[in-house]
Amino acid sequence: MRKERPTGVPPDWQWRERPPLLSRRFQFSGYSATRDFLDALTSLSEECGYYPDTSFGVNYVNVTIHASNSEQLEQKDFELAARIDAIMPLAPDAQK
Repeated sequence: MRKERPTGVPPDWQWRERPPLLSRRFQFSGYSATRDFLDALTSLSEECGYYPDTSFGVNYVNVTIHASNSEQLEQKDFELAARIDAIMPLAPDAQK
């Protein structure tokens, strides 16, 4: 039986219990907007000292945040996801 969605999981993010992670796909109008988002994500990652897993193509970026303590998602994992959402406006032509 699947548990209820944890409090704190930002909208549009998927979560998984095993392994504990958050994931989201971001869509963009083209490579330039995708690149702007990746650059902003790099800056945020360096500021936080945590680098989520990413995969990307011309017009999308998949982001996966693994539980920072390896056992369960914590508030700081949810906060990182929310901060990643907040950089979307920094990528011109991003699609929510």
